[in-house]
Amino acid sequence: MSGYHIVTVDTSNIDDFGFFCVKNKKHPGYRTKHSWLKKRFAEGMRIKLILTPEGDQAGFLEYIPGEFTWRVVNAPGYLVIHCIWVNSWKHGYTGMASTLIDHCIQDAESNKKSGVAVVSSDGSWMARKDIFLNNGFTQADEAAPHFQLLIKKIRSGQIPSFPQNWEERLKKLSGLQLLYTNQCPYIGKAILELPPVAEKFGIGLKLIELTDAQEAREQMVSPYGIFNLVYNDRLLADHPISATRFENILNKQF
Repeated sequence: MSGYHIVTVDTSNIDDFGFFCVKNKKHPGYRTKHSWLKKRFAEGMRIKLILTPEGDQAGFLEYIPGEFTWRVVNAPGYLVIHCIWVNSWKHGYTGMASTLIDHCIQDAESNKKSGVAVVSSDGSWMARKDIFLNNGFTQADEAAPHFQLLIKKIRSGQIPSFPQNWEERLKKLSGLQLLYTNQCPYIGKAILELPPVAEKFGIGLKLIELTDAQEAREQMVSPYGIFNLVYNDRLLADHPISATRFENILNKQF
């Protein structure tokens, strides 16, 4: 870890450090994520931020107790990693992701948690499973089309799992809907850009914000659980997309 250090971001310093992925305070998702985080810190959320000797931000890790996670997993007694992101290519350091993961594991050990869990993906937008497998995680579950649930077990306890009722959840939805949470600041841009695209097709896009973690775990129709674009019983997108991508999707649907 020579050459950089890790700070914990909380309510006392979030205005100084922010939360890494969006640094522009004028970005449409910055304020919503900022407000969302202040509520989550009280629930045990942690953000670990890597700082270089020059004060540059080189990576971060966000995690929270399983009882409050916004990933669609059942993981009581575990810490659940939401996001990990490092800029090794820019700053020239190696092992930053492993160092962040180790901090989370140590936190789980010191707080007598059963372990650490994370959702990975073979698709875009999320971390792939390799970095976790290389740090002692094992696969506990999987979900279509490209998600895995990985765990680092520390002590005995219930093994985390995905829900088994994805199709049942989809059947409860009708029309064109976007179910979202403010866990990811990039949601803000999509919320502004997607409705006008739907209007061009003469369709109303219903925006549904889920503001409670348990509610999100019970209603979201994919494991990522922050952005579910649905048309009737079909999941059109499971991560934030651009207006151009949305228009391409609608061209195929209508």
